[in-house]
Amino acid sequence: MDRAAARSSFDVVRRKVGGVLAPLVFFGLLIAPLDLPGPAHRLSAIFAATVVLWVCEVIPLGATALIAPALAVAMDVTPAAKAFAPFASPLIFLFLGGFMIALGLSEQGLDRRAALWLLARDWVRGSPARARMAVGIGAFACSMWISNTATTAMLIPMALGLCAAIRGAALSEDQPKFDRYAEGTLLTLTYACSIGGIATPIGTAPNVIALDFLERQVGVQLDFFQWISFGLPTGLATLAIVLVYAERRFPAPVARLDRLTVEVKKQLDGLGPMSPGERRAAAVFLLAVTGWLLPSVLKVILGAAHPVTAWADRCLQEGVVATLAGVLLCIVPGGRRRGEPVLPWDKAMRLDWSTLYLLGGGFSLGAMMFDTGLAEAVARGFLAIAGPIASSPFGLLAASTFLVLWLTEVTSNVATTSMMVPVLIAIAQAAGIDPLPTILCVTMAASFAFTLPVSTPPNAIAYGTGLIKIQSMIRFGVVLDLLGYLVLLACGALLLPALGLGL
Repeated sequence: MDRAAARSSFDVVRRKVGGVLAPLVFFGLLIAPLDLPGPAHRLSAIFAATVVLWVCEVIPLGATALIAPALAVAMDVTPAAKAFAPFASPLIFLFLGGFMIALGLSEQGLDRRAALWLLARDWVRGSPARARMAVGIGAFACSMWISNTATTAMLIPMALGLCAAIRGAALSEDQPKFDRYAEGTLLTLTYACSIGGIATPIGTAPNVIALDFLERQVGVQLDFFQWISFGLPTGLATLAIVLVYAERRFPAPVARLDRLTVEVKKQLDGLGPMSPGERRAAAVFLLAVTGWLLPSVLKVILGAAHPVTAWADRCLQEGVVATLAGVLLCIVPGGRRRGEPVLPWDKAMRLDWSTLYLLGGGFSLGAMMFDTGLAEAVARGFLAIAGPIASSPFGLLAASTFLVLWLTEVTSNVATTSMMVPVLIAIAQAAGIDPLPTILCVTMAASFAFTLPVSTPPNAIAYGTGLIKIQSMIRFGVVLDLLGYLVLLACGALLLPALGLGL
């Protein structure tokens, strides 16, 4: 049985199991004599069935996220207005605008130009080892702003072309070495895409989920600069581990290959000078970044009490800036055909609506868990079982980060974050612990899914090329999970306290 068939068989079995288990869990909890108020009791059945549907992917994840709040209204858990209000959260519009910006950059070809430009740098030219490093750095940088899946899909063809060019210059007896180099390059690209997502608030969906729960349930609002101040160093430290380990485990077969320089230069020259559409897309992107960073910069320059700073804090919220930038791309002329904007509206509407539904459903479930008292009940139960481990700030951070790190290997990172963040906030509050450092580390851990092809879409895309052995992904992934866990602990214990966000 080939890899694709094995993966398909696993998915079929998983969905069948989930299709049976979800209703059993739902009705089992409904009739179980739980010591909970009526709305919390009914919500527990909805929540548990939703978790099963998310883990087993019986139906699309976005569809499950829509069913959960609708079912909660039908079962008199909460009014419809409260159940569906989270779908209009400003953070939903942050992600929506981010999707539109990514589509605009891709529509004009600016993403491919940036990748080729990076490979054409003097420090890369002719060196397969440095070319792989450039691929990893480029993937990390792109996924800070574009979804991990989109970045992987965008850069995989470039990486395959790079590996093919290098392999084409090899002698027949050296082919195994070049095959291992290609394997390491694709894994580096995949993991860099996942890691880059933690660096900015819009890099990946779990970040947005955590920000929403922290703001609504804890009363803590982190701005763009604050997130970057811990997300970027943590991501860069983990990326460095990936690059070093890939070079040791999948070494470059030759020190220099002039054909690589020629191929990259040929493709870059073929693009010609930047088109008006590319320049305008880049300008809108830089305008959005400026809007995201401006409130933090003004705090440093003018002080938090200055009227201009207060205006920026109030009016330049991340979701507003992202939405304005996304719509602007649909208005500014692209220069290719008369009257066509940088991002045509019909193409803008091809954005990932399923992820937006998934975010809204996760927000809604989390809010209902707090409103009904279910989150507090689960938290107190966990404290009773965990005892002294969860009673200290570092103990709670270490235990919950480890749990989420491995849970995300078999569950969507969005689903994992939606499930765990509201519960962990309640656990921390019940224990009298500041939940902020735990939630931040857990959120980053949700993006550290490195071990299996089914762990995350970037893994699946890379594995689908047929160039990666499953045992190579598992071995690399397990090592990276363990080292990444140590990086997250260092972030929680050292970096966050230094930034005033710690234990």
